[in-house]
Amino acid sequence: MDIRRLPLWEGRNATYMANDYITAVIEDQGSVMLELSSQSVGGARINALSMPYFRGFSSGVLSDENASWYQNKQTLYQAGGSYFTFPYPSEDIITSNNTYWTVRKYGTEEEYGGVWLLSEMKSRMESCHYRLERLDFLLPSHPAIYSAIKATNLSPDQALETSPSFNSMLSSPFLETGCVIDCNARSFSAYQKARRELARNRYMASRIFDDLKHAPLASGGICDASYLPPPTGTYDYIIGKTNESQDVSYLLMMNPRTQQMFINFAPSSCFPNVAITQNYLGRFDSPWALWDGGVSQVYSLSLGFNWGPKGTRNLTIPPQSSFVFYFASAYCPYDNPRMGLGYSTKEVQDDGFFFKRTKSSLFVPCDTRFRIMKKLSSIVFGT
Repeated sequence: MDIRRLPLWEGRNATYMANDYITAVIEDQGSVMLELSSQSVGGARINALSMPYFRGFSSGVLSDENASWYQNKQTLYQAGGSYFTFPYPSEDIITSNNTYWTVRKYGTEEEYGGVWLLSEMKSRMESCHYRLERLDFLLPSHPAIYSAIKATNLSPDQALETSPSFNSMLSSPFLETGCVIDCNARSFSAYQKARRELARNRYMASRIFDDLKHAPLASGGICDASYLPPPTGTYDYIIGKTNESQDVSYLLMMNPRTQQMFINFAPSSCFPNVAITQNYLGRFDSPWALWDGGVSQVYSLSLGFNWGPKGTRNLTIPPQSSFVFYFASAYCPYDNPRMGLGYSTKEVQDDGFFFKRTKSSLFVPCDTRFRIMKKLSSIVFGT
C-alpha cells in the first residue's frame, strides 16, 4: 500500500494511491483521476483512462494563449480521466470539475489496512452555494478504488437543483477494436448530438431498446452496440435506465487482447441512469479536431452514471441538507483467455463480480454493497 503527494505541471499537484493491483493518480484540479492502471498479462502497466492530446498543462484555460481554441472552457482544458460533475455541467458557475479541490488529509486506515484521501471544494456563488467533501479509498485486497462524495446545500432558504454525474473516459491502448461493453440497465435510448457539436450519429435517436446488442441504426436496421467496431467516424450518447430491482448498477468493458476488465459500479439509489458515450473518431469540432470541421483526433469510450441528460435538473437538495454519492472503479487482468470470448452468466455478489463461461470463470473481488465505504464515510462526514 502506498499514498503520497505528487507535483505534476505548473501549479498543479496530485495524490498517488496504490496497492498490489492498481495505481490511481487524482489531480487536485477538478479532482480528476488521471490514471487508473493495472498490469496486463503481457507485462505492461496500462492506464485505462484517456489523456486527450489537447489536455492543458498550465494553471488554467484563461491564462493559456490558445484559450479560444478550447472555447474558453476549463472543463475541456482538463478533459479526460474519471471525474464527478456537480451540480450540473456548466462553464457559467463553479462546478466540481472546473475548479481546484483542497486536500485536507491523507494516510493509512488501521482497521482495513487501506489508504485514504480526504478533499473538499466549496462554491460561494450566491445562486449556487454548496460544499463537496470527498473520500477516496483503496483496500489492500481489491483491484478497485472507492469514492464517497457528500454534497451539502449551504443556502439557508433555496433548494439546489442539480444533475450530478460520474464518468470515466477510456482510450487506447486499453480501448481498441474487439472490446466488449456490458451493463445491467433495463432499457436504453440514444440522443441526438448537441447543437454546438459537429458530429455524426450512428444510432437512431429517441428509440427505446432493451439490449445493447440490438441498437437501432440511424440508417436503418440494427447493430451490436456492445461490440467496439473499427472506427466508424460516429459519436453517440446513450442513456440506460437503472434496474430498480437490483441494488448495484454497473458498466464494464473487457479487452480480450490485453485480457483486462474495467468496471464502474455504484448503488442504484445514487444514480437513476447509466451513461455510455461512444466517440469513435466522430467529433469534428475543436479541440476534438484541430479545427472545426477537421479530422477527429480522439477515439474514446466513456462509461458512467447520471441523473439525466445535459440541461436537466432532476435531483433537488433542500436548504441546509446533504446527499451522499457512492461510486467505484475496478480494473484488473484475467488469466484465462477463454473469458475474452464472452461469458454466459454474470452475478453481482456481496464480495465481488462473478462471470462464468462453461468451465471457465472470472471473479473480481469488490465491496459491491459499499459497506466499508458507508461505514468510513459516516465517520468522516459525520452522517
